[in-house]
Amino acid sequence: MKKVMLYLLLIVAVPAAAQPGFFGKGPHGSRVATGQPCHGPLIKPGHSSHAEPQAMNPRDFEAAVRMINEENFDDKRLELAKYIIKTNPMSTRQIFRVCSLFNFEANKLEFAKFAYPYCVDRNRYFLVDDVFNFSSSKDELHKFIQNWQ
Repeated sequence: MKKVMLYLLLIVAVPAAAQPGFFGKGPHGSRVATGQPCHGPLIKPGHSSHAEPQAMNPRDFEAAVRMINEENFDDKRLELAKYIIKTNPMSTRQIFRVCSLFNFEANKLEFAKFAYPYCVDRNRYFLVDDVFNFSSSKDELHKFIQNWQ
């Protein structure tokens, strides 16, 4: 019943909430365009370029984690996690936590690669390495990041 209610909520809420910021606002309180990765801090005119980008707020992040975790299959978790991060940039720690929800190494790696452009503190992305069981996954992520830049 709980799952049915979540799906109904998604069916009703998603068309209206598919707008940017479904789970919160992007960096500096601005909305992030749907499907657009966050390529660093969004600086508003008149603001210092030293402003720190904002990750998904903790309350919304916890709600997202619950929704992802309630999915029974890893591929559905991955699909939902990708949907969420597209409009809600995350910190390295948040990305690590989402990766840890996946049962399969391949899905952890796929999400870690997908999430990199949406990470607000990419300089700390090395912390995501700890979610992997195999050094080959870490190596593949490092190669991806080097080629992305």
